[in-house]
Amino acid sequence: MLSRLCKPRDSRRGAGWMARMKSMLANDLVIREEHCNLSCQYCLTGQSNFKEGHLNQLIFKPPKLSEYSSTTDLGTRIDAVIASSSASGLSLPIIKITGGEIFLVHGIMDLLRRLAEEFATLVIQTNGTLLDKRKLTEIGSWKNVCLQVSLDSVSYDGNAYRSATVGQHEKIRTKIYGILDAGIPSEIYCVLTDRSLPEFEHTLRAFERYSAHVVVHPFPVRGPDRDKFYPKPEQISVLHNIASRYDEYSKILPPKAYFARLLRFFDERERTFRCHLPRFAFTTFDDGYLTACPNIWFNKVGNLLTEEPHAVMGRLEENPFRQLLLSDHPRIDACKHCFTPWDMLSMFMDREITLAELARTPMYAASRTQARIQEIANVYWGTKC
Repeated sequence: MLSRLCKPRDSRRGAGWMARMKSMLANDLVIREEHCNLSCQYCLTGQSNFKEGHLNQLIFKPPKLSEYSSTTDLGTRIDAVIASSSASGLSLPIIKITGGEIFLVHGIMDLLRRLAEEFATLVIQTNGTLLDKRKLTEIGSWKNVCLQVSLDSVSYDGNAYRSATVGQHEKIRTKIYGILDAGIPSEIYCVLTDRSLPEFEHTLRAFERYSAHVVVHPFPVRGPDRDKFYPKPEQISVLHNIASRYDEYSKILPPKAYFARLLRFFDERERTFRCHLPRFAFTTFDDGYLTACPNIWFNKVGNLLTEEPHAVMGRLEENPFRQLLLSDHPRIDACKHCFTPWDMLSMFMDREITLAELARTPMYAASRTQARIQEIANVYWGTKC
């Protein structure tokens, strides 16, 4: 099956892996993924079989104390993972830090402060509950941070899969408004469920006043248990209605073509279009594991802490599973039911949006990032079968 895949010319045997991989875009670094202060009912980590520690953890136990510093086990592991993936000649413009909830890690600001100096863009994904004014002021001063904040809806009814009570929801919403008031370029990640989709236009109106520095990304709930939370067919009309009046919300939404692709995903009831994400990004974990897809943790390419890092990174490009993920059509069930804001990169590769449209999203706004995206696209466009 893999032998029939369309491979670019620069993947011939004998070419060095660094020459082939030097144009990647981002490392999606996952820290303490099993530790979070919320219990989202559709949490992907709890549905994952990627690690033994993920099993049977749909609703997580109370998070354990952890600390990032040069002397803690967690800190030394994280530093080694970053060094191993960065020393391989990739010169990545973007590093994304996610969890779990990363602000549960004591000393995490020391790590973020350093990464903001080392990368063109530092992406911080958070539920926002632990960010205070002091942290926000410092993060804003770095001038190259994109916050990715998770909130399905500004109403409790729409956000109920993430908020256990009305009171908890009000606290979360207040925190997120405070984050957006700080003026840091941000993306709101709205998971579309049978509860949040009916409230989506209300959510858009609530965030309109932040359109100068915020983009709202709606995307469908994912994972093996998605059917428990998936929007009902009659609810999809909400998206069609918004798409027909796109200009009303264009300043707060991704490009119009994103909505067209999102609606196609819902209308066809699965993904039928190509995914290019593994051309751009990979995921590392604080325990050293590396996998080829940031969206869904499929297989372990290797471990940067227990194996020779150069060899592990070298296996990434030739990994058969990565080649399968880059097929012209999705071949794995998880891929067929996957659509996320990362799809903006695939849309650019498929020439559905321009680089300028892509760069409206804060994650891709830096000039160095845009140059790297164009470089990756030029290689693909020039070598495509």
